Amino acid sequence: MRLEALNVGPVIPVSDMAASRSFYEGMLGLQGEAAPGVYALRAGGDTRIFLLDGTDYAGRAEWPLASFQTDDLAAAVEDPYRTDERGIADLGDMLIAWFRDPDNQVISVFQLK
Repeated sequence: MRLEALNVGPVIPVSDMAASRSFYEGMLGLQGEAAPGVYALRAGGDTRIFLLDGTDYAGRAEWPLASFQTDDLAAAVEDPYRTDERGIADLGDMLIAWFRDPDNQVISVFQLK
């Protein structure tokens, strides 16, 4: 098996599908459609993110459930958490910012240097 040849599709548990769709589609600008058992969001190329409702574990992760790459992190982050004056952390080879979805789950946006 060659793992680098596989597409990755994180499954994010949500407690309120309407609020989560509003966040991921409205704030992040992703487009989606209903799929069997989930709501599938297109996130560039062949990447899909799947929103899964009807669970009892939404909002329990303490790490980023999904990270999005951008070419201009400062422009992508409109309402950041305080890390620097723009809400961006410089990790050497990348810039990254974190924010939370409606279930308080951590999402990140990053830019490779």
